Amino acid sequence: MTTRVRFAPSPTGYLHIGASRSALYNFFYARQKGGKFLLRIEDTDQQRSTDESTRSILEGLEWLGLAPDEEIVFQSANADKHRAAALKLLAEGKAYRDFTPKETVGDKNIKQAIADRARAAQGEKSMRDNPFRDLPPDESDLRAATGEPFAIRLKVPLAGKTNFTDAVYGAQERDYSELEDLVLLRSDGHPLYNLAVVCDDIEMGITDVIRGQDHLTNTHKQILIYEALGASPPRFAHLPLILAPGGKKLSKRIHGEIVSMTTYRDAGFLPAAFRNFLALLGWSPKDDREILTLDELIENFRLEDVHHSPATFNFDQNNPRRWTDDKAIWMNAEYIRTMPLADLLPFIKAELKAARLWRDEYEDEDKEWFEKTVDLIRSRFFKISILTQRP
Repeated sequence: MTTRVRFAPSPTGYLHIGASRSALYNFFYARQKGGKFLLRIEDTDQQRSTDESTRSILEGLEWLGLAPDEEIVFQSANADKHRAAALKLLAEGKAYRDFTPKETVGDKNIKQAIADRARAAQGEKSMRDNPFRDLPPDESDLRAATGEPFAIRLKVPLAGKTNFTDAVYGAQERDYSELEDLVLLRSDGHPLYNLAVVCDDIEMGITDVIRGQDHLTNTHKQILIYEALGASPPRFAHLPLILAPGGKKLSKRIHGEIVSMTTYRDAGFLPAAFRNFLALLGWSPKDDREILTLDELIENFRLEDVHHSPATFNFDQNNPRRWTDDKAIWMNAEYIRTMPLADLLPFIKAELKAARLWRDEYEDEDKEWFEKTVDLIRSRFFKISILTQRP
């Protein structure tokens, strides 16, 4: 079977450091296996998804050189298929209608909900106590026919465990008693994340899911949906988080443009250098080399060698001249200094054009002078931006 992986960002913000690394590892894995790297835009959150965010994601991926091998999939276009899958499970008795009034769910005290979940995990309260779980089908159909609103929940088995072997973290299991009956469709007919992801991955023929560690809990839920739909789950690999200095999780809301991929593009970083830097945030080759070409990264990358502990992206948020990782700056300077001049010149030309300093003579009578000048001074620069000779 051909290896097929996907990068599936949500267009609710720009492409950030952690998501970029996930995309990169998916790309490495696909290329190494002779497979396909696919892109799915998970835009089902219509209130927060924006065209601007989608453009930012596509621009960031293009800058990194991560072009999808097939047409981009937009998750919102598959909503009818997601709903059909939920109704199929309902018809097969693997799901049920939950007529709990929406206001009851919405008004429930958050602290009480947390306490209920904690008790359930300790066996004091069953996660299967929904009064509509075992409602006779005829009564359920009648209530639905009269227009009473309902959500659709997956009927999680009473006993058993979900099991899978993660390519990074090894054997994983979770008892069914720790999982609530998952909501598949809201009362307004909106498919929820776990259902949509599973349906799309099945349709796209995804063989390997490589994503952040924060999705580990979702994986147990999604395996239940795969099994209910009669589909074999893909192989899973979960990547450690990338943390800010001090051990805090990187946040688009808190750390702003510091974690945005286009920030580094616009600041004078070379895509090959930043791609190299990103690859080493949580993984390293066996020989501990730090400067690797794209082909070398693809050849040497192994999911089994991904570190278990979180990586740290270092920066000084209070100093605008030191807003990025020292290692990223050093690596960028190494690329500027050592890459073939012919590969560097197009970036210099684009930078000069953006600053309105480009002259056509640099490609004509002054070409030899221009190339010699760039070659002479490039070892002094940390970025290709003419405004930032030093970090």
